[in-house]
Formats: sequence, C-alpha cells, structure tokens
Amino acid sequence: AGDAAVGEKIAKAKCTACHDLNKGGPIKVGPPLFGVFGRTTGTFAGYSYSPGYTVMGQKGHTWDDNALKAYLLDPKGYVQAKSGDPKANSKMIFRLEKDDDVANVIAYLHTMK
Repeated sequence: AGDAAVGEKIAKAKCTACHDLNKGGPIKVGPPLFGVFGRTTGTFAGYSYSPGYTVMGQKGHTWDDNALKAYLLDPKGYVQAKSGDPKANSKMIFRLEKDDDVANVIAYLHTMK
C-alpha cells in the first residue's frame, strides 16, 4: 500500500498541470481527479474524451486500483488494450515511471471522496 501524504506531493507536483484535485474542481486539460475511484471511464460530464475512453466506458470499465496502476504506468497502451483499438490515443501523454510513485498517488486518490 502506498503513502497518501507522499502521493499528495507527487500528485500536486505532477498531475495538477492538467487535472484539478479538488471536489467540484473545474475541467482542465484533463478531467478532475476528485472521486475518480469507481467512476465509469469516459463519463465525466462536460469533458471531451478521446474515443477509446468512451468505448471503455461503454464496455463498463471503471477506475479501481489495478486499472489506475496500469494506466498511470502506460496511459496510451492501457487505453489501446482496454478499448480493443490498437490505434486508440490518449490525451494523457504523461506517465509515472516508478511503482512506488504509482502506489502513493493511488493511496492519495483514495482520500479524495
């Protein structure tokens, strides 16, 4: 299990350029991350998702620990695999490279309910 306090620092340093972290926060380059756990992929109201995310949501994909771990390590590859479209793209070009960073960010995201 990750350390939420460390994850908060990582998220604020690396995620906030594109994502808001606050409850009721605005859409930025990406959708807000508050309450992401259990959210059906591609469904945050008002955000224009790439088609692969919409397909994932239509297939019933939701964000959980395993999904976020795989996604944060390789967003484009994850969307391609889960949407079934080898050409699917992701607006998220950033990835976390360390498993510990991923675990810590996921622990932090769990606090945002």
